[in-house]
Amino acid sequence: DLYEALLRWHCAGLGPVSPEEFILLAEETDHIVALGHWVLHQACQTAAGWPGPTPAKIAVNTSIRQLVRADFCAEVSAALAQSGLPAARLVIEVTESVLDAQHLQQALTSLHALHQLGVEIHIDDFGTGYSSLAYIVTLPIDEVKIDRSFIKRITADAAYKGIVDTCISLSHNL
Repeated sequence: DLYEALLRWHCAGLGPVSPEEFILLAEETDHIVALGHWVLHQACQTAAGWPGPTPAKIAVNTSIRQLVRADFCAEVSAALAQSGLPAARLVIEVTESVLDAQHLQQALTSLHALHQLGVEIHIDDFGTGYSSLAYIVTLPIDEVKIDRSFIKRITADAAYKGIVDTCISLSHNL
């Protein structure tokens, strides 16, 4: 089983604030690093307490701003050590923004280091970003999550079914 840590904000004055709004704002103001740190530690702590002979994995979305920090792998290691969560039960989800040429080298370094720790790497919202096949083959990817905008349309439009089928085939071949 795999669960995803999802952050929600209910503001006393505004009511529910959409993640699309506050995550974007956090990215723009660089608060995403502190927010991501908190989410990572909370998710690891929570998942470490789950019972069962084969406890579930927890997936944590990670911003490119976190991923390109030189200390990100050490931060993940610390969260795992402090919580007691085995690395094999943590999934780091990144979007295709990691393939941005400006950040590619540091992102690759971080992803490979995380993978060597035993952390799974998933690409989220696949098909909507910087999908350069030349770069994707260099990433230590364990799973690809095709963007929901394609999935929602496959019953109504055969072209979208073709896109989804191609992404699945491509993922298996990579």
